[in-house]
Amino acid sequence: VMKSDFIRTVSETQVAEQKAQEEHLEFMTESGKSLAQKEEAETERRAQHQDVLGKLSEATESFSSHNSIVLTAIKELLELKPVCIDTGMSYEDRVSNREEEIAALNRAVCILEQYQEYGPDATSGSC
Repeated sequence: VMKSDFIRTVSETQVAEQKAQEEHLEFMTESGKSLAQKEEAETERRAQHQDVLGKLSEATESFSSHNSIVLTAIKELLELKPVCIDTGMSYEDRVSNREEEIAALNRAVCILEQYQEYGPDATSGSC
C-alpha cells in the first residue's frame, strides 16, 4: 500500500510540476507582452511629451513676439492720441484749415497745368 501511495504521490507531483511549469511559462509570456506594451507606450508618451514641449516653446516665443508688437503699437497709439485728438483747435477751425489747404492745393495744380501747357511765361492770373 505504501509503494502504491508513493507512486501515486510521485505521479501527482509530476503532473502538478508540469502544470505549474506550463502556468509559469504562460505567465512569463503574458508578462513579457505586457512589459513590451508598457515600454512602447512609455516611449510614445515621452515622444508626445517632447513634441508638446517643443510646441509650447514655439508658442511662447510667438506669443512674446506678438505681445511686444502689440505693446509697441499701443505705445505709439498713446503717443499719437494727443496729437490727433487734443490739437487745441475746435472742429470748425480744423474744417476751415482743411478747406484753405484744399484751395491752395487746387491753385497749385492750376499753376502747374498752365506751366505745363504754356511754359514759364504763362500768367497765373486765371488761377
